[in-house]
Amino acid sequence: MFFLGALILVTGLSELQKDIKGFWGHMNIVISLFIFFVSIQGFLMNYRGRLVP
Repeated sequence: MFFLGALILVTGLSELQKDIKGFWGHMNIVISLFIFFVSIQGFLMNYRGRLVP
């Protein structure tokens, strides 16, 4: 999931660099931030589950 978020972030940034400044460039960045949030949250929940039996 983390690498998918990184790929979508790079795609969104490359679209904004091309001066396309459309809806999908910004939407790719928002989606990638959501994927990063969910993957970090899942990692922390999994790690917390190992600490507390």
